[in-house]
Amino acid sequence: MNDQTESWTAADGTAVAIRPIAAGDFELELAFLQGLSPTTGYQRLHSGRRLSRREIERLVDIDGHCEVALIATTTQAGRERQIGVARFVRSECGETAEIALVVADDWQHRGLGRHLLTELVASARRHGVRRLVGTTLSDNDAMLALARAFGFETARERGYASLTNVSMSLAA
Repeated sequence: MNDQTESWTAADGTAVAIRPIAAGDFELELAFLQGLSPTTGYQRLHSGRRLSRREIERLVDIDGHCEVALIATTTQAGRERQIGVARFVRSECGETAEIALVVADDWQHRGLGRHLLTELVASARRHGVRRLVGTTLSDNDAMLALARAFGFETARERGYASLTNVSMSLAA
């Protein structure tokens, strides 16, 4: 995927479009975030808070170089619905990028997270990222299993038993 729209088909035959997020996706992102269960929202933000309008605007209005976000959408009842997002943000536009991944509750454990992470890693490589890092809750077993399956190293955050850091070198 060259950061353009790609088609992916879920095991049940559902067509999914994966594409870079755009500033015009505010309503999609808002509906997506509002539709997350309290548990999934907490796992993503490490808190129970809701993002402000300004924070959501920031999530959709990115430069596509130092920060990349790929969203997964389906069509339901003739309308586009966001079902997942994977992003990386390059620290000072350098060689290290922090990643984040969240999948709608009804799409978890269906292979979408794996596919989004595959595309995100490929995009990071194309953008010159040499190291991916992230933080997840230590009890987020699904995310930790996915990270380990991709070759990420995991380590508890010093002083915070509830947080686990993940990291992976993308150097050849």
